[in-house]
Amino acid sequence: MTDTPSTQPTEPEAAPATNPSTPPAESTDAAGFTDAEHGTLRSAAMLASAWVSRAEKGMFDSIKESFAASKALAGAPPEIAALVAKGGFPELPKGTPAEVEARTLGVLGEAVALLRAKAPQLVDGYRAMVLQSCRDAAAAADDVSSNETAVIAKVEAALA
Repeated sequence: MTDTPSTQPTEPEAAPATNPSTPPAESTDAAGFTDAEHGTLRSAAMLASAWVSRAEKGMFDSIKESFAASKALAGAPPEIAALVAKGGFPELPKGTPAEVEARTLGVLGEAVALLRAKAPQLVDGYRAMVLQSCRDAAAAADDVSSNETAVIAKVEAALA
């Protein structure tokens, strides 16, 4: 018997197995941001205005302030408003006042770094939107306290 190649059909080679624990790559939008990045931008904006609202106690004032802050976010120019329109439910402030401050300042820093890296032309507009939201929240209860002014100054520094 000679060694001749078989003429019988062979099975096709199996495709390499994919790792089920590897998450699929996250898609980006037209501006190049992922949903997670939109979540960071959205949470930073919302945390900042919520921090201003928490600077003074009062349930009814907090409700008015949250509506005022939301209007400022929604009223931003379309390319800026689009940054916070996606990303799911924003992170809510939780913990002690010191923990809320640290977390808010940290997320604001992440948001600015993200914008500087991916869309530097949007940094000023985002900064203006967040600060307007904070100022509107503070003014919604008809008086801006020294505590609210101090928080806004910290937000402004974090966005610089």
